[in-house]
Amino acid sequence: MLLSNWSDETALTKKSIRAGWGEGIVQLARRNSDVVVLNADLPGSLKLEGFIHEFPERYFQVGVAEQNMAGIATGMAHAGKIPFITSFAAFSPGLNFSQIRLAAMSHLPLKVVGSHYGLNVGPDGASAQMESDIAMMRALPGVRVFSPADYNQAIQLVAAMGDWAGVDYIRVTRADFPVFLEPDAPLEIGKAQKLLDGVDVTIIATGSMVYEALQVAQSFIAEGESVDFLNIHTIKPLDRESIIASAQKTHKVVVIEEHNVHWGLGDAVASVLSEDYPTRLLRIGIADTFAESGAHRELWIKYWLDRKVMFPKIQNWIQQIW
Repeated sequence: MLLSNWSDETALTKKSIRAGWGEGIVQLARRNSDVVVLNADLPGSLKLEGFIHEFPERYFQVGVAEQNMAGIATGMAHAGKIPFITSFAAFSPGLNFSQIRLAAMSHLPLKVVGSHYGLNVGPDGASAQMESDIAMMRALPGVRVFSPADYNQAIQLVAAMGDWAGVDYIRVTRADFPVFLEPDAPLEIGKAQKLLDGVDVTIIATGSMVYEALQVAQSFIAEGESVDFLNIHTIKPLDRESIIASAQKTHKVVVIEEHNVHWGLGDAVASVLSEDYPTRLLRIGIADTFAESGAHRELWIKYWLDRKVMFPKIQNWIQQIW
């Protein structure tokens, strides 16, 4: 089983995806003594209390020095360790992209954890928000990019990161979200999760937008429409086969992500479809703008990421094209 009782939000526990990362890294470190964690002065924000308590000798606090953090971790990777570098996504990969690139060039097991992506950081404003991290990291040759949908999936993906000798990037949220995926739900790197099976419209979502997009799907279902729904937890490598198969059924695809509409998941899906199965496509994301300070949910409404504004937007798009 993949989904818990997802349609009843009040019955679901809420936890942040970063909390899943925090639990996942402790579990991984218990199994693998080569795992180390570096942090840029944000241990609480990255939910590292459990790791620090259990593995103090494998935790390295580098201060507000994200580029040094990536450089030190690259040296550790050369020496046989599996280093996870942790900060806000605006700072890592936002400030240390060059150092991460060198690790990728050397095929080293550097693991990058970017928290508070998109509009998650809310009141801290545009300088701490990150709308471009997928674009940055998916452009690096050989780098895998992960975006878990909930707490349970974050734990699963952290475990998978420890088993691969290359650069990985995982993006996690600050805000609490419903835990709607079963902890033992089947997960395969590079393979989309089919959460709903339908024929009227395809909805593809990633990370913080998956549960929100499921609520949009619920609105379509209430009106008698069926939705083919893909959770893209692995943005790179991308599951081309599942995307094309879904488009062939529905002939209209919506991609929803908390990222700039340019060069994120939407553009990745557009590339797949344009090459193999040209299909009507609507990209929903941050519309090529820097955001502003405000409560997370209020920012979602303003920038068209809240379920209440997404549903009529998609409806209007479908009416215009058919």
